[in-house]
Amino acid sequence: MKTSLRYKIVLWLLWVQIALIVMAVLMIDHTDHDRVWRWNVPFWTLLVGYVLGFLLLPFSRGLEKSKTLKWWLRIDLAVTILMLIPAYFGLAGCHVKYISEKGDYILFNRGGFLSAPHVNLGVKAGIFIKSLNYFPVEYWNISHDDWAIDNTTGCFLLRSRRNNDRQLFVVPLDSCKYKINETVINKRIDSLYNCSLTRYDWMDFVMPDDFSTISYTDTTSVSYFNTDDCWYPLAKITYPQKGGRLSPDSVIVRYNDSNEDRMYPKDSFPHMTPTEIQRFIRHLKGGKQ
Repeated sequence: MKTSLRYKIVLWLLWVQIALIVMAVLMIDHTDHDRVWRWNVPFWTLLVGYVLGFLLLPFSRGLEKSKTLKWWLRIDLAVTILMLIPAYFGLAGCHVKYISEKGDYILFNRGGFLSAPHVNLGVKAGIFIKSLNYFPVEYWNISHDDWAIDNTTGCFLLRSRRNNDRQLFVVPLDSCKYKINETVINKRIDSLYNCSLTRYDWMDFVMPDDFSTISYTDTTSVSYFNTDDCWYPLAKITYPQKGGRLSPDSVIVRYNDSNEDRMYPKDSFPHMTPTEIQRFIRHLKGGKQ
């Protein structure tokens, strides 16, 4: 009967389903690469609305329904079934996986299984999580002990893996504090480099004075990136290995602005710490020593 409690529940759930789907779409529309919703609200909202599409028609079986409601529920179920695969990818895309949490800071992954392995560092901001940094690493290999925050100096450290490569990142958490504590950060970066040279295959250090990035690729090369260009290194130092086409007794320095390779004897060009690399690149640029 149209006045029965079950009939009213069907109508209420139908309107709830419509409202949930509209809300989920609006929330996803207000999600971008720098901001996600906390507690996975869009994911759960969309999931509940989608599941209702499977349940409403069977739940209403045996009830006296208007022709409009009867066809609406049939179309709803048919669309829900047709959307099974698209909905699966949509749910995977809006799902946020929380990896580890320390105070207001969160390591999370988003984008589903089709996205490239990565981790975002975010900070809680009301009902949102604001993304602070992005790391191309395997999130499933990161534990609570693999990252550290120093609120005094505004420094963040992450240890991780990707394709069996051991990785180390040191980046600013708070750019103002990071720059103010330049001396402390530089000593910490050099100390980590000296302790980690044989333990990591990849090391990225953001320098506190100008926020340039110095990237070590095992023992074969070092790249220097300007603050405003994280894709193409301004300079690259290559240490040829035995068995390669280049002489193992030479070190090659390529400075992109001049498109010139400079050759140095290997004995006169040892592996340098990040601060030494920075001074050397500045010397090449004709800047401060």
